[in-house]
Amino acid sequence: MLNAALTGDARQERMLADPYAQGLKLSAQGRHAQAIEQFERALAADPNDSRTLFALGNTARALGMGRPAEEFYRRVLAVEPGRLEALVNLANLLRAQGQFEAAEALLKPALARNPKAPELWLTLGSAYREMGDAAQAKAHYREAVARRPNYAAALGNLADLLADDGEHDAAMALYDRALKAEPDNAQAKTNRAVLHFLQGNLKQGWRDYAARLKLKGKVPVADHGLPRWSGGTLRRTRLLVTAEQGVGDQIMFASPIPDLAARAAADGGSVIVECEPRLDALFARSFPHATVRSWDIEGREGVTRTRYGWLKAAGGANAFIEMGSLPRVLRNDIADFPAPNAFLRPDAAETARWRATFAALPRPLTGLCWRSGLTGGHRALQYASLEIWAAFIRELPGTPVCAQYDATAEEIAALSALSGREIAAPRDIDQKNELDRTAALLSALDAMVSAPTAASWLAAATGVATYKILYDTSWTSFGESYEPFAPAARCMMPGVRGNWAEVFAQTRLKLQPASS
Repeated sequence: MLNAALTGDARQERMLADPYAQGLKLSAQGRHAQAIEQFERALAADPNDSRTLFALGNTARALGMGRPAEEFYRRVLAVEPGRLEALVNLANLLRAQGQFEAAEALLKPALARNPKAPELWLTLGSAYREMGDAAQAKAHYREAVARRPNYAAALGNLADLLADDGEHDAAMALYDRALKAEPDNAQAKTNRAVLHFLQGNLKQGWRDYAARLKLKGKVPVADHGLPRWSGGTLRRTRLLVTAEQGVGDQIMFASPIPDLAARAAADGGSVIVECEPRLDALFARSFPHATVRSWDIEGREGVTRTRYGWLKAAGGANAFIEMGSLPRVLRNDIADFPAPNAFLRPDAAETARWRATFAALPRPLTGLCWRSGLTGGHRALQYASLEIWAAFIRELPGTPVCAQYDATAEEIAALSALSGREIAAPRDIDQKNELDRTAALLSALDAMVSAPTAASWLAAATGVATYKILYDTSWTSFGESYEPFAPAARCMMPGVRGNWAEVFAQTRLKLQPASS
C-alpha cells in the first residue's frame, strides 16, 4: 500500500511538472480558463507542439472563443496537414459559425486524399445538410456508413433525413442500429423520440425524450440536490418543476401545470414552478395554485448552471422534475390533452389598453411573426422569405400587425413596400423581453400567423387562433393537425416540404371565416 501511495505521489509530481497533462486534467473538469494557462505554459516550451495546439483549440471552442479556436486548429494543420481530428473539429467549428462553404472547401481536398475516413464523409455530409442539399448529405452519410457500418453518428444523421422525407420505417431502423452500436448515444435517442412523436407513439417518445437530459448544453446543471419525482403520490411532497430550454419550450411544457397543481392539492402536496424571468409574472397569474419563481442562472467556462439559493425562502422542496419531463407523467395519449386549453391568462387591464389602441384599425387584426431569432444553418430553411410573406400580406383582410419580437425597421419597411400594405407596428413595447405585456397584446388580436417561434406558443396559449407556418412537420403535433399542448394553434403543413405557396394558400382559406 505504501508503494502504491508513493507511486501515486510520483505520478502527481510528474503531472504537475507537465503543464500539458495538467491542462488536460483541468479541461476534463470543466476548468477551461485554468487549463488554457497550463497549455500556454506547455506551448511556450514548444510553440509547434501539435498536441498542445489541438488541446488549446478544443478548450477555446468549449469556451465559445471561435476565432482563437480556429487559429489553433489551423496551426495544428500547418504542422500536421492530414491530422483527422483537427480537420473535423475545424470543419465543425466553421459550420457552427455558419461558414458552410469554408467547411466544404476544407473537407473536399482532405476527403480526396483520404477517402477511407468515415469521419470526413460524415462531417462534409453535415455541411451539405446545413447548406440545404439533403441529397448530397444523404449520399455522404451513406458513404460514411459503408466504411463504418456501426457508425452511430452517421446512422443517426441519415435517419434524420429519411424521417424528414417521410420514410419513417427506414429511419426507425437506422435509429435502432445507431443505438445498438451506441446504447448511450443521447442524440440518436432524442431524435428517435421525435420520430415516435410524429407517429403518435407518445409513451415510447417520452421514454426516449429523457435522453435530452444527457445532451451537452440542453439542460442547465442544477445544484438543488433533490431526487427526481417519477410520478407517484405527491402526499407531503413539495415538488420543484425546473425550467429548461427556451421561452417557447417553457410555455409549451407549462401546459400541464394546472393539472399537476390540482393533483398535488388533492394529494396534500404543493408545486413550485421555476421559469425564465420574462415569464414569471405571466406564469404567476396563470398558475395561482403553484408558487412561481424566476430561475437564477449563470454561464461560466462554457457551462450553464442554475442555482437554488432562493429555494429555502420559497418554502423548500423535497423532489423535482424537469418541465419537459412532465408530459411523461401527465400526457401519454392525445386524449390526455385538454381541448380547448387557453392556459395562460394575460393581464386584463393591459389587454384592454391594447384593444383601445387597436380600436380604430380595420378588423380583423392579424399578428405576423415571420422568423425566429435564430436562423443560422439549416434552421434558415424553416422560414419563408419576406417576399413570400409579402405576397400573403398583400391579400390579407383587415390590418396586419407586427408580432415579430425583434423586427427591424428595415424588415417592416421591406414588407410594407413589397406587399403594398401598411404594417401596424405596436409602439412602446419590447415584444422580446416584456412577455407579460406581449401576451396581452396578442390576446387583443383576432388571429396570429407565425413561423414556429415562441410568439406562436404565446399567442396560442392565450387562446388566440394561431396558424403555424411550417416548412415540413411539427413533432409537437404528435401527428395531429394542431398543437395538443395549445390547441388554438393549427399546423399549416405542406404536402411537399418547403412548398410555401401551398402553406400560405391553406392559411388564407382558414382565415376567411375570421374576416367574413
